[in-house]
Amino acid sequence: MKFLAALILLPALGQAATVFDGYEAYYEALPNRLFRDKGTELQPYSLEGDDVARHEWHGMAAGRQQRIDVRDGQLKINGRVLSPKRVKAFPDEVVSNSDLGLGTTVYFSKGWVCVENTPASASGTAVRHKAVYLIKQSGKQQQGWKLPSLFASCTAIRMQKGQVQFDKVTYRYLDGQDEPQGVMFKGYAIQGNKFVALGSLRSSTFVEPGNVYKFSVEPN
Repeated sequence: MKFLAALILLPALGQAATVFDGYEAYYEALPNRLFRDKGTELQPYSLEGDDVARHEWHGMAAGRQQRIDVRDGQLKINGRVLSPKRVKAFPDEVVSNSDLGLGTTVYFSKGWVCVENTPASASGTAVRHKAVYLIKQSGKQQQGWKLPSLFASCTAIRMQKGQVQFDKVTYRYLDGQDEPQGVMFKGYAIQGNKFVALGSLRSSTFVEPGNVYKFSVEPN
């Protein structure tokens, strides 16, 4: 009878929720990630007579020499300035020169660059929001997208069947409760220059009171 009971329990044990200590840990567990490296933080530098902040990184990445510069929040990739007009912002997000600067981290994949940063002015719960810019490099053209900011990361971006996918993260509340009980991961894709909902939704639950960075996720 004990053996039979164990067999009955096995499927339930196999469906146990997974606990993640941080969103980066969760994103690293996702399949088909576009950016698999740990990212490289830009370093501050200055030129004689400078009156503006500059940050840069250069080196070999994704099979070629790369150089990333940020000056006064303006992003330059391999010598080409990314015009705000070439950036499509997710609804309720705003392209701003204050997004990038000290602490900016860059990621590379063949034909793609992603930069992320928590703006220096952020405080309190605002530090949960991160500016994430995905840029496609194609010949002499480049196109950018600013993704949803709550608990965002370049490492969360996936490439599935030639289609860029990511999640919009939102808080999950119980009726009548002021504090969130977890977050929801709602899947989106970039199709052309549009953000299209995929219809996928994954729920998480915070496992420690007041800690929004440790959560459990039910299996799909």
